[in-house]
Amino acid sequence: MKKMMFTILFLFLIAHIGAKVEIENKLPKMSLKMLNGKSTNVYSFLEDGPILINFWATWCAPCIKEMKYLDKYNKKYAESGFQIVSINTDTPRSLSKVKSFVKSRGYSFEVLTDPKSEFIRKVGGKVLPYLLLVNTDGTIFKRHMGYNPGDEITLEKEIGELIKLNTINEVSEKKIIIENVETTEEKDIEENITD
Repeated sequence: MKKMMFTILFLFLIAHIGAKVEIENKLPKMSLKMLNGKSTNVYSFLEDGPILINFWATWCAPCIKEMKYLDKYNKKYAESGFQIVSINTDTPRSLSKVKSFVKSRGYSFEVLTDPKSEFIRKVGGKVLPYLLLVNTDGTIFKRHMGYNPGDEITLEKEIGELIKLNTINEVSEKKIIIENVETTEEKDIEENITD
């Protein structure tokens, strides 16, 4: 009887904990600090196009290897509105180390800090590096955990898909707006003719 009660209690706790650890499929609306100390809302980066969010730490060797490819992609696809947003998860004590590391590498992307790892937890990150490909509406298109040599090839293909998908959506939205304007203008013309 005790074993059965223990098992039921254990299953109840697992179910309860599992419900709280639900991974969001949309970016949380949070502000993070940039390396210059100013706060910015992560959603502000979506104004120009889709983004790739990269979570990393200075002690993470696979993160560092991957970041050279991310810098390359940030430059290569910038004209399409795509950009990389890099979020460092080092502790507040090592922030000066992060600043000097980023400066020495000359990365072309913006670097934010998440020293308490709140943002990465909200989007389901448990392993570094952790990447999110994000649509312009804030929904998460793809997730990547860890890095192995060769992953950058798949990642670049997915970046292309993300850009294409968001370009199609943007064109569709503009077409709908244009059609609505044309419909309104046609109604105005008809009203003027019948008057």
